[in-house]
Amino acid sequence: MEELYSFTENLTDWQERLLLKGIHKFDRQDLQELKKLQELATEYDMSFLASLIEDLQVEGNRYLQEVKADAELLTQQYLYVVQYVNMMKKPMTRSL
Repeated sequence: MEELYSFTENLTDWQERLLLKGIHKFDRQDLQELKKLQELATEYDMSFLASLIEDLQVEGNRYLQEVKADAELLTQQYLYVVQYVNMMKKPMTRSL
């Protein structure tokens, strides 16, 4: 459980760093971090999150190859990951 919490915090930290520096400054280091995070998500059997991170990597790589032309798809994939992680952090509540 501690490892899963640490993974979630690492992913959140990366998201916050990218938000602070700006999505237009996405770089190769971000791709490397995403690769590690995707591998961990797969290791923790979080296949949907791993696929979201992989999609973000693909868009990030495309963004860098196109000389940072348009960040719309990159932003969209980033927000999917952010939303998913935020939902993961919400405590499970039961309706009675």
